Amino acid sequence: MQYFPLFLKLDGTRQVVIIGGGDIARSKAETLLSHAAALRVVARSFSPACIALLQAHHIPYEEAHYDAQHLEGAALVIAATNDPQVNARIQADAVARGVLVNVVDQPDSSDVIFPAIVRRGPLQIAISSAGISPVMARMIKQKIERLLPWNLEALMQFIAQRRMQVKQALSGIQAKRLFWQEIVEGPVAEEVFEGNLNRAGRLFDEALNHHTSTTSHAALYLVGAGPGHPELITLKAIRLLGKADVVLYDRLVAPLLLEQYARREAEKICVGKTRDLHAHSQESIDALIEQHLRAGHVVVRLKGGDPGIYAHGAEEIAIARRLGVPYQIVPGISAANGCAATAGIPLTERGGAHAVRFLTLYKETLQDADFWTSIAHARNETLVFYMTTQYRAALCDKLMESGLPAETPILAIEQGTTPYHRESEATIGTFAKKYATHTFLSPTLMIVGDVVRWRKDHSWKEQAADIFSFFPALAEGTTHVIH
Repeated sequence: MQYFPLFLKLDGTRQVVIIGGGDIARSKAETLLSHAAALRVVARSFSPACIALLQAHHIPYEEAHYDAQHLEGAALVIAATNDPQVNARIQADAVARGVLVNVVDQPDSSDVIFPAIVRRGPLQIAISSAGISPVMARMIKQKIERLLPWNLEALMQFIAQRRMQVKQALSGIQAKRLFWQEIVEGPVAEEVFEGNLNRAGRLFDEALNHHTSTTSHAALYLVGAGPGHPELITLKAIRLLGKADVVLYDRLVAPLLLEQYARREAEKICVGKTRDLHAHSQESIDALIEQHLRAGHVVVRLKGGDPGIYAHGAEEIAIARRLGVPYQIVPGISAANGCAATAGIPLTERGGAHAVRFLTLYKETLQDADFWTSIAHARNETLVFYMTTQYRAALCDKLMESGLPAETPILAIEQGTTPYHRESEATIGTFAKKYATHTFLSPTLMIVGDVVRWRKDHSWKEQAADIFSFFPALAEGTTHVIH
């Protein structure tokens, strides 16, 4: 390996000279500006964008042909001209003067090369491919960027303010290491990331006052896994999955999410339900949450779609509140949003649908006059029905009885956003007959309203040739535990 990674101190006392005035020189100047470097730029001519940057930041620049004297007083020189012969002269002059040199796109001629940098305040991660593939280095940078909290600097400031407090309270390197690990990986950090600094401070003080080798770091996170597609999950959800000691997950969670993001040693328990099989009642799920919180575990309750839509979130949060355990709710892309987007239709549209309702039908709802009266007033609205295909014939009849025209479009979407996404379109007057013998796979969402008409011109998702169940089936009488 030719290059050894070091961090060069640029505090304004060491001058960096850039030779060149084009886009590459501008890019290098922009990068160095964020590190408080003292810059000077020399070029035969400058692009307008380069001049704008230099003038905006009051960086001295000189329009001149390169001369070796331009390197006087430099700690680092960057050769960024479009003339290979000039770049070679700059490199030779820098070597003769003992000045570090970077020749852009010529790692073999450079003493130093520029890495791709992930920066969170004073924390920096530099990625280098030794100049072989800058594209790969940038790709890895983007992956790391997605994994790290955007406001990690806030946590570093929080820690800096309390370092002396911990030093005075705890003796021994191991005790301090374990404590800080608990803070960085536990609920205190999550509260800081959300800007809840008062709560974070209280939790920090409690943790420090009661810190032992068996200190509990229990927390509950209700996390939305999105509608099915493994990439439709938030960065925060991914990070919290990586912290969990226990994951209680629904059936409608893509298995790949657990494989990729949950810790291998975490206990993963399927508590999913279907219409015909409730292997776990909500009471038993609540009992599992309480059991693991009392044991001091970080529990992620992973729910398909969004945890605030038909997901029993309030009663699960009530457990954490009763036990005095920190909790957060992490939204996910709902099935309605994901399915509609994949079908190419909006849920609201200017001049069309001005509102959207999320609904579900139970057997008793079919006889609820007040419910259907409210539907009768659903003019220029989109209706999204969850878990309703078993009542599809009755639904269409009731919608027409409530005053919706028989030609109102309706779209059923099976296993939306997954590789087996399938769409079935009709009107509320024809849907029941057209799909009388069709078996809709769970989950199926039904969208009613004029917005469905957009599908004709805006659909972009190809229908799978073969239809299989994307989500695993549940076995009666069993508890699925993955270690």
